[in-house]
Amino acid sequence: MAPPAGNPMLPSVDWQTAASCSRAFSRGGPRMSPEGALDVVADLHRHARTAIDLVTDYTGLVPGSAVNVDVVDRIRWSRANIAGFRRLLTELGAEDLDPNAPVPAAAKLTGVQTGAVLAFLSSRVLGQFETFSTDSGRLLFVAPNIVEVERRLRLPSREFRLWIAVHEAAHLTQFTAVPWMRGHFHDLIHAFFDAAEPDRSTASGLARAVRRALASAREEERGGPPREELPGTDVMSAVTSPEQREAISQIQALMTLLEGHAESVMDGVGRTAINHVALLRRRFDRRRANPTTLQRFLRQLLGLDAKMRQYAAGRRFVDHVVAEHGLTGFNRVWERPEHLPTETEIDHPDRWIARVLRDQGLAPQRLGAGRG
Repeated sequence: MAPPAGNPMLPSVDWQTAASCSRAFSRGGPRMSPEGALDVVADLHRHARTAIDLVTDYTGLVPGSAVNVDVVDRIRWSRANIAGFRRLLTELGAEDLDPNAPVPAAAKLTGVQTGAVLAFLSSRVLGQFETFSTDSGRLLFVAPNIVEVERRLRLPSREFRLWIAVHEAAHLTQFTAVPWMRGHFHDLIHAFFDAAEPDRSTASGLARAVRRALASAREEERGGPPREELPGTDVMSAVTSPEQREAISQIQALMTLLEGHAESVMDGVGRTAINHVALLRRRFDRRRANPTTLQRFLRQLLGLDAKMRQYAAGRRFVDHVVAEHGLTGFNRVWERPEHLPTETEIDHPDRWIARVLRDQGLAPQRLGAGRG
């Protein structure tokens, strides 16, 4: 159940300031002629349709048909996410600011912070299944980022765009072919905010997170290992209660599964539909592994290094289960929320197999067998 309107535990955000800051801080994209830009947009729409069919074929999961596919620039990507965050916080009971009243300083500051983070992310994200702003979700492709990456890494455009489209189509399928997934994800978000502590001071924790993120970035720049073992390195760890961190653990396990599944699917589809998938994977992973010092700092601060680890850990889990039991066995993960792996099971997939697949031969395959 959502908290009541005006929940003081939730931040008030000046969304107009957030939009203005994200627009002001956004970097320009690669140079393209108007005709070239239109060609990229049409190409990505075409690849999205192809990718959805390929993912359906490969996984055996049939996605919903009412999802919009949008090809956007960086500013429109930020705008879409602002709309999603605003709707989410409103559902959770955050107070909506009176447009005729002066904007509180705290709401304006939160707007600046939100806009700055979105501006940074808007230059990095290639695609996204955005689940909050509409009832059906939206599949977004950030055209300038895709073009920038394919040029910098010297990748074949058609194949790279289709490969990225397959990854995002996998996310679309997860959220629309699995009838309980979207509601379950939203329930976890609600549980996170419900567990907030009213008297928890965040200033010292936030300052500590900044110091640790900067130290970790400097250590990596000198060639040392990142300080992944330190608790409270990212903002979320610094400003959350123990109960919230339990909710985060469940969200983390789910997102690791979804990212790992999308990674596995994009290469599984790629082996038959994309000629140079090995080249794409090799160069793309090198991009992920070599951020700049500023990017290292921001990734540590925002917890994005955890997302990088999600790709690898989730991929290992999915590939292990598929190797042992085929996609027929793996697809049992989508049957009900209780079949989702825990964080421990992500790292030890045989424990998930023992818990969920021990009676594999007796259970009906309600969501389709896929490729066994």
